[in-house]
Amino acid sequence: MTVWIIVALFSYFLQASALFFDEFFFHMKRGLPRWERIGHPLDTLTVLAVNAVTLLAQFSSQSLLIFLSLAMFSCMFVTKDEWVHQRECEAAEHWLHAVLFVCHPMTFASSVFFWLLRDSPLLLGVDGEYFSLASNILRGQFTLLLIFLSYQIIYWNVFRSRAADSDARLSLQERQ
Repeated sequence: MTVWIIVALFSYFLQASALFFDEFFFHMKRGLPRWERIGHPLDTLTVLAVNAVTLLAQFSSQSLLIFLSLAMFSCMFVTKDEWVHQRECEAAEHWLHAVLFVCHPMTFASSVFFWLLRDSPLLLGVDGEYFSLASNILRGQFTLLLIFLSYQIIYWNVFRSRAADSDARLSLQERQ
């Protein structure tokens, strides 16, 4: 079971690492225009909604259906900006977005794993010895997502909003 826990945690780590690099390298480098300052927190909100199901609902076929519906919506929703990214981003950032698109459903699979480990461990062939660990991981993932969402809203829409808008205007003027 330890190997499966490590594999599931690795998907969280991989996605967090890619997000960190995207945010603190590419986004800081180019700034975010208004549509991204709004759209990126909405992306995070869809992920938060999916993970909220694991905290608010006991694992069941009905709650799994809700989880999967929200997860599929989130996987599609996060691709919404790629039409604009095509002209705004360099190739390395496109590649990183592809990595993030692959990680997205992997982290949802990890959340289902920990949800099962917490609520229905017999389905995984173990007893309830991992309840506390799985609960803490699910709460930790949700908390980290909530912190990231708060950062996205506050940093990009309070501290950097004017700079990002002026950068976008300069970029538009240069193209004309």
